[in-house]
Amino acid sequence: MEFIALSTILARGEKSISPRALYRLQQPLVEALIEWRDSESTGQQLVPESIVLSEDFKRIKLLDASSDEVENIVNYGNILLTSIDHSTLHDKRLRRIATQCARGEVANLETLHLLLERMVSSTIYKFLLVILFIGLAILAICQIMR
Repeated sequence: MEFIALSTILARGEKSISPRALYRLQQPLVEALIEWRDSESTGQQLVPESIVLSEDFKRIKLLDASSDEVENIVNYGNILLTSIDHSTLHDKRLRRIATQCARGEVANLETLHLLLERMVSSTIYKFLLVILFIGLAILAICQIMR
C-alpha cells in the first residue's frame, strides 16, 4: 500500500482534502501522537510532511514529531486549520478545536482526544434526536388520520 504525504495532498490546491482524509486527521492522528509520546520517541517539529495517508485515506502514519507535547498540539492545530481550508467540509466546531490547539489553549493530547470525541458524539446525538422527532411526527399523523 502506498502512502502520500499530507503536504503533497495540500499542494494539490483548494478542496484537495476529502471528508475521509479530514476524519483521519482527527482521532486517528491524535492517537498516533499519543503513541509517539508514549514511546518516548524524539524527533523534529510536526509538519505536514511528517504525516502520511494511504491512497484510499483509510490509514494514517506519523513519521516524525517533536518530543514536546504542547508543541505537537500547537502544530497539529495549525495543520488541521490548513486542512480544513483545503477541504470540502467546513465544520465550525472542528475549526474552533483546531484554533484552540493552534493558540496553545489545549493542555494535553488526552484533552484534545476528548474534545474531538465530544464533537463526533454530539453529531450522532443530533441525528438520533431528528430520527426520534420524525418518528413521533409520523405517529401523531397516524393518530390524526384514524
